[in-house]
Amino acid sequence: MLLDGLIRNAWILAFVAAVGIWEVVAPRHRLVADRSLRWPTSFTLGPVNALIATMPLAPLALAGAVAERGGTLASVAGPAAWVAVALGVLLLDLAFYAQHRVLHAVPWLWSVHRVHHSDVDLDYTTAFRFHPLEALVTNATALAVIAVVGLPLLAVLIHQTLAGVLTVLEHANARIPPAIESWAGRIVVTPAMHRIHHAATSRGTDSNFATIFSFWDRAFRSYSAAAPEGGAEIEVGLREFGDRKYLTLPWTLAIPFLRTRRAR
Repeated sequence: MLLDGLIRNAWILAFVAAVGIWEVVAPRHRLVADRSLRWPTSFTLGPVNALIATMPLAPLALAGAVAERGGTLASVAGPAAWVAVALGVLLLDLAFYAQHRVLHAVPWLWSVHRVHHSDVDLDYTTAFRFHPLEALVTNATALAVIAVVGLPLLAVLIHQTLAGVLTVLEHANARIPPAIESWAGRIVVTPAMHRIHHAATSRGTDSNFATIFSFWDRAFRSYSAAAPEGGAEIEVGLREFGDRKYLTLPWTLAIPFLRTRRAR
């Protein structure tokens, strides 16, 4: 079990490194902030969140326990088991779509989530820029869905893998052929679609909430189409946290506790 975990983590690290190289070879947008301010914060928060929220061990452990006691979807056997796995992936992704909307709608949750949105640039390291409190909320959501629905272990593993891969890709500052991105965007979240979600204007920020499958936003009318050329003119970040000090780790951790009004 430990060896499997190490192998899976090594694969993830290799994937993240490949995306980082892709950004260097084919950057999509010009970055406005110094990496020496942004990257140490993101690369510190990533491991800290994984340790605090015990991701992804707790959800996987719970899924295993649910399977042993005969959970609803986890107890499905035979050919129908694959249908249960697919349904489990969709249900978990729908739950995270709903959670994301709640993070924007509830003021004290937004105070925590705005740590992620306060990054003035988007690149693959933004995928790690979440406050530890939000990591706990996310893990609690996963645990609740797994326990209530009884998700198969394989469904949880597939969703966590896809969510991890897509979260890195959709924040990546890497150029993708427009035709490929347009086709893929019908099914999954793309960098152009997610960049709108990080727009400095609240109209853009309150749209495109999906994590993996983009059709949730279309189904629940929260979809905003990408601007021409992948939204190259879109300013990202939160203007109330435009000061570069908020990119450093101490100020980033303090953001949920600061009283500031959203700049329109």
